[in-house]
Amino acid sequence: MSLKLGTLPAGLMAAAVAFSPVAAAEPVWPVAGAEDAQATVDDLQSQGYDVQINWVSGLPSVQLYRCKVTGIHNPNHSPPTGDTLDTVYVDVSCPNPDDDYWGGFGVGIGF
Repeated sequence: MSLKLGTLPAGLMAAAVAFSPVAAAEPVWPVAGAEDAQATVDDLQSQGYDVQINWVSGLPSVQLYRCKVTGIHNPNHSPPTGDTLDTVYVDVSCPNPDDDYWGGFGVGIGF
């Protein structure tokens, strides 16, 4: 059996097209901690979600771009519909500026 070089690429192309995955219509769900909290909130809002923030630690007065996301919760487990906004809850941990006052180390006195 001989193999012609001209038919090999066409056969591989047909196989690649036949077995390629179909693109999903759902938007990409952000991963907690992959980006700053402001970017995660912006991503979710652009997908049509109403975002509520759970302040886990730190001060809520810190700008969100300095905070990180520790969890994202969607009680409905589905993407938003065009009729209403679905609410998602984002757990946010922010730095506490008071912790940085002494340069990040603690002072203790023992007896």
